[in-house]
Amino acid sequence: MELRKAYEICTQKAKLHMQVKEDILYECKECKDGKYEKRGGHLSGYWNWLTSCAVGMMPIMAEVNRDVDALEFAKSLKKYYQDKVNRYPVETTHDIGFLYLPYSVYMYELTGDPEHRECALKAADALAKRFFINGRFIEAWRSVDGLPRHGTTVIDSSTGEGWLIIDSMMNVPLLLWAWKESGYLQYREIAEAHIRTCIKTLVREDYSVCHAFMLDTQGINAGYERNSCGYANGSHWARGTAWMVYGLVAAYRYTQKEEYLDLAEKIGNKFIDCLTEEDYIPVWDFRLPEDKPAKCRGKSETCEWDESIPQNKKYNRDTSAAATMSCAFIAFNRVRENRCLAEAADKMLYSLTENYLNCDTEIPGMLRCSNGSN
Repeated sequence: MELRKAYEICTQKAKLHMQVKEDILYECKECKDGKYEKRGGHLSGYWNWLTSCAVGMMPIMAEVNRDVDALEFAKSLKKYYQDKVNRYPVETTHDIGFLYLPYSVYMYELTGDPEHRECALKAADALAKRFFINGRFIEAWRSVDGLPRHGTTVIDSSTGEGWLIIDSMMNVPLLLWAWKESGYLQYREIAEAHIRTCIKTLVREDYSVCHAFMLDTQGINAGYERNSCGYANGSHWARGTAWMVYGLVAAYRYTQKEEYLDLAEKIGNKFIDCLTEEDYIPVWDFRLPEDKPAKCRGKSETCEWDESIPQNKKYNRDTSAAATMSCAFIAFNRVRENRCLAEAADKMLYSLTENYLNCDTEIPGMLRCSNGSN
């Protein structure tokens, strides 16, 4: 299928979200039939990081398709994003960039509305407050006010340790944007200190990556590897690899530091080397053991397939990793030519549209096998 046709199908699917305004403010988690329901938290809630994956499609349609309805719909959601950073600023995590880059930053660039600018800057402030000066990193998950969220317990702070996770590389561009937009160097200093710590701890000598590191918030002890999204400690989570490459390319775009591109290139090449399957879509973890070829994201959920059969490894593809890395490789080639990365992006996009795109325009779901879940 040619990409233009695939884009048109995705546009029709995205419009379905505009018919259920309130639902789009909730996390649309993976589902088996492509018909999303309110299965996650509201935008105002602490753990929400997915809402803008759907909302962010509206300004894309407004710009690319000159779709007035999509633009007006996106504008109507502004108050909810304002509420989160103005009324509930402590209800944010390290993932706030996932929410405010695709919406507030994009909408400001698209419309020039200063309220979107203010909203995005306040989101950057919330992210900056998670930075440990001595530890030199932005911590994941811990609530900044010390209160439990949604029935969970607060991450124990008495140990003086904090989580550093690779997902944060998709969020630090919010700080770099804030630096460029406001001129305040603190945003850049925090972002680059965090990036250096990510590179030092999360990227291995062979350019595979780990999901997380437990670090001393005072910067005294070295820390140790942890895992929450990959298969296990020592594994190689495909989507986390895409987060890292995309984040490095974005960081280069703001700072013009060639070292970010150099590392993105090496990690990207490692990713390509791991694509052993015929359809060029990665398994959700490149180091998934052969005797557990189809384990549900390494968790304890019961699979709907026999995980002991090696052929069932196909059920653990991660199309979200392929989509994100395709985007990262395309962005890379806009600033430095690399034919290998460009060809890989083309192959992944072709496979996504040919083998994994749900073409039924009556349901909003786009890609099957989105994160190691069938």
